[in-house]
Amino acid sequence: MPRWSAAAPAPGWSLALPALEPGWAFRSRRTILRAVMPLRSLLALLLLGPLAAAQVPFPTDQNARLEELGTVFTVTGRKRVPRRVTLECFRAVKIQGMGDDATLEISGNLTMRAATGGKIEFVDVWVELTPECKGISLGDCLFRGKGGIRPSPDGPIDAKLELERVEIDNTAAMTLEAADGTILMDGCWTRGPLTIRGVNRSATTKSGLTLAIYGSSGEVERRIRGLLGGLTIEGLKDGTIRTCDIAGPLALFQDNRKLALDGCNVRAKRVEFKNTAAGGFGGLKITKNDFRAEQLVLTSPLQSGKQERLTFETCYFRGLEDLDTIRKEMLDDALDSESGAVAVLKDIRPDPMGLAGTEK
Repeated sequence: MPRWSAAAPAPGWSLALPALEPGWAFRSRRTILRAVMPLRSLLALLLLGPLAAAQVPFPTDQNARLEELGTVFTVTGRKRVPRRVTLECFRAVKIQGMGDDATLEISGNLTMRAATGGKIEFVDVWVELTPECKGISLGDCLFRGKGGIRPSPDGPIDAKLELERVEIDNTAAMTLEAADGTILMDGCWTRGPLTIRGVNRSATTKSGLTLAIYGSSGEVERRIRGLLGGLTIEGLKDGTIRTCDIAGPLALFQDNRKLALDGCNVRAKRVEFKNTAAGGFGGLKITKNDFRAEQLVLTSPLQSGKQERLTFETCYFRGLEDLDTIRKEMLDDALDSESGAVAVLKDIRPDPMGLAGTEK
């Protein structure tokens, strides 16, 4: 077998090269870069194309999977999703409000859960729940800007709502009003105000709303998680609020027939348990909470000859252990004002329970 070396090329081959003038290597590199740069720009456009896709109007006239239609949807003015329409989304998309009062009126079913990662963002848009709303399921959704969730002027809902890891930024808000139905909130985070209100069905029929809020506490990406923008819970048939961090200017619990407040870090500046009719505290169970409020207030109409009692069991009160000191420093009830309710403190804890964090 013949052998060839670098110095002796194989027969029939020519390694003759053109003469190279000085600076050729530098100019060749510059030429190659000039040729590659347009390719890089083209590649960037191809990669970013889906992310920079044209905005499309939010669909309202037929059943749809949003992620199949685009990644950015616009809402201008008031748009109603009819009762016959079901909208779904299971990937991260953005819903952008355009102009003033961009509103989605939901009368059908809405399911938006970013199951594959990321967030479904609602920016400068209101989601308004009408009395014809069938059901809402939101997961990994973020509301920011001048918007959020609010009731319809047409009246309260009677539906099933499931909210999981839903975030309300500090410029947004969430208000839910229901004559009946259920609301479940799991691991949600609100920096704007949160109001959940059971509305009487008629002059003689009270609301049938059932509420459960779980696990709104902890720290995620160095940010404290919780119900931090103030909280109002009113008119429930039955409710449970467990292991939640509750902050803001006011936490108000009013006219709830049955409510369990358990294992929470209650650090709103003012915390008030209020009834507009006598005898309404019988269904309240308050256990294992850390109360760090500046004011803890019990309000109920005066009853002739007797006081209504509200028991706080196994709770922490800013480290205060003596009942007289707690009453002097933070508690306002029938012994301090014209309220008809008196607090019964059972098993005062000197140290916080810490079930929903220890943030002060």
